[in-house]
Amino acid sequence: MSEVAGGEPYAGKDLGENTFVCTPEMVDHYCEGLAIEPGRYAGATLYDKRVAPAMIVGDVDGGFAGARFANAFGNLWMRQQWAFHQPIVPDREYRRTSRVLDIYEWRNRTVVKQEVNLFDGSDIVVAGIHHQSYLLSQSSGKVALRDPSKKEGVRKFEVPDGELITPVDKTINLEMCGVFFHGDRNYHTDKAASEELGFEEVVVGGKMSMSMIGDMLEAHFGRGYYEGGVLDIKFTNIVWPDDHVTARGVVTGHDGEAALVTVWMEKDDGTVCVVGTARART
Repeated sequence: MSEVAGGEPYAGKDLGENTFVCTPEMVDHYCEGLAIEPGRYAGATLYDKRVAPAMIVGDVDGGFAGARFANAFGNLWMRQQWAFHQPIVPDREYRRTSRVLDIYEWRNRTVVKQEVNLFDGSDIVVAGIHHQSYLLSQSSGKVALRDPSKKEGVRKFEVPDGELITPVDKTINLEMCGVFFHGDRNYHTDKAASEELGFEEVVVGGKMSMSMIGDMLEAHFGRGYYEGGVLDIKFTNIVWPDDHVTARGVVTGHDGEAALVTVWMEKDDGTVCVVGTARART
């Protein structure tokens, strides 16, 4: 996987184009890392061909240098948006493009807003927008994290009325993190690497939380999520190793053929880790 652009990010920066192939190993790591039955993706189920998990897009959202600041101290994923148009087929070569849409300030953080698009020829497969936040004013010491119980967004969150979607729950341990991130050493898999960035413990990757929510939606809507699904989530609190978390969703209404869904993830103590919205064809 080539890296096509270097240097510090700036608004409007073209990060170039490269290729992406979802390998069977990626699918295996996804399933083992999230403790998902791999048989779901072993053959033709929803389609007349084998397709990858919808949330394998977490691996699409990479492969480009130049979107991150050199000072990565305390960096955290803040928000992610996805629009799904068709499934990703393992072993097929796709074209991937990316650019920095904006750089903006949020509280004490600087956020890079990066667009990533995946194409099969000229047809769009999936479109994503990644918001990564940085503590550029600090490069050493400890990251000061706010008490989850004192965050306004958490206090205001209320479960909406509607049709409950079957939840997905996991206890995420370090072994799962290591497999999910393909054995790479980073602050999502290794305590020393996490401490280098100012965290006291491994930060469970937002990609895992996001994938649990997407897995829930995929299981409920099937092809309606692969083709026309939309996901927009914000990461509100860090998930730590051995936390037991539950992804939940409620269908709150419909817009034509599309179901409107409120999604969130919470810990056993009620701390909300992720909150957002989704759409899927019914």
